Amino acid sequence: MKKPIHQIAADIVKQNGGAMTAQQIYDAMIERSLYEFKAKNPATVVRSQLRRHSKNHDAKNKVGEGIFIMHKDGRFELA
Repeated sequence: MKKPIHQIAADIVKQNGGAMTAQQIYDAMIERSLYEFKAKNPATVVRSQLRRHSKNHDAKNKVGEGIFIMHKDGRFELA
C-alpha cells in the first residue's frame, strides 16, 4: 500500500530538517519519484493536503489534529 501524500510530505520535511514550501515538497516528491500524480495541477493537490493536515489552519475539510504547522510565509514544518 502506497503512502498518502501528507505522509510522504512529512518524511520529506523531516529529512530536510526544516520548514519548506508546498512547491519545494512537491518538487522533492517528483524528483525522487515518491508519488504518481494523476491531477492536472498536482502542486495544488500537495498544498491542499498540507493545509488539511496543519494544526493551525482551519480548513473545512481538516483531518485530525494536524501533523504540520503552516507559517505565515507559506512554509510548512512538522508539528
